[in-house]
Amino acid sequence: MDYDRKVLRFFVTSEGEQYVWHYFLADDTIEIREVHFANDGRDSFSIYLRRQKLPETFAVNQPGQNFIGDRYLTCDEICFGKDLIAYGRPFEIRGVDRFTNEYFVEKFNREFPLCDIEQPAPRKPVERQIPPHNGFGNEIDSLGYVFDLIPKKPKIDFFKYVDNDRKILRYTARFNTRIPEDVDRRFIISFYLADDTISVFEPAQKNSGFLEGPFLKRFKYKNVDNNNEFITPSHLPIGGDVRINGYSFHLLSCDDYTTKYLATNTYQ
Repeated sequence: MDYDRKVLRFFVTSEGEQYVWHYFLADDTIEIREVHFANDGRDSFSIYLRRQKLPETFAVNQPGQNFIGDRYLTCDEICFGKDLIAYGRPFEIRGVDRFTNEYFVEKFNREFPLCDIEQPAPRKPVERQIPPHNGFGNEIDSLGYVFDLIPKKPKIDFFKYVDNDRKILRYTARFNTRIPEDVDRRFIISFYLADDTISVFEPAQKNSGFLEGPFLKRFKYKNVDNNNEFITPSHLPIGGDVRINGYSFHLLSCDDYTTKYLATNTYQ
């Protein structure tokens, strides 16, 4: 009754695995428990050795002979630096808890290092590899399949969309080319401020041989000459060049609204 619920706790290792020895002072029995962690790859059997008296020696002899000796392990025989033996398997003592250390100091004038279960080192984070966009569909929408198992609809900047609805910057441009058939071709580049998309339209010209209509559909295009960043009005200088979807354009002019907008707004 004096030692009821008083348990000595030893933190040990064996063959690279952690275990916890419980020594019950009430009846000198021993229990060995395995230490498990998440995804450690081992079967989660909590008890390695059920509570029992641990024989000091044992042997597998002939039938009719004693298998286990008469002497059992007691707490006075346990000291730091000496392995604990359980049925032939050694366990190295790493330390004890505070109660166990105080008990050995008071009872046997023997100290143990304080210890606890050693947590495994955190795994290195896996670097997420984002595949290059294949050109089909919206790139931001396609990234949803990379970050989520069930992709979510990409969110837009609502206030930007409302404030810049129907605001379009328009430029006239031509090809940067020496091909005779393409020298005189003209294009209208439209930049939509609501969502930073671009469309390219080719107007009709007499005897050009090309039909009037959309040249590039409305889409967000990247500037390959500027670290593959999405094209903004700052990438569309009058008299300068810009590459859109592999086509190199030279900007000739812009309409009056675009001139006034660029004069009063700084767009990064």
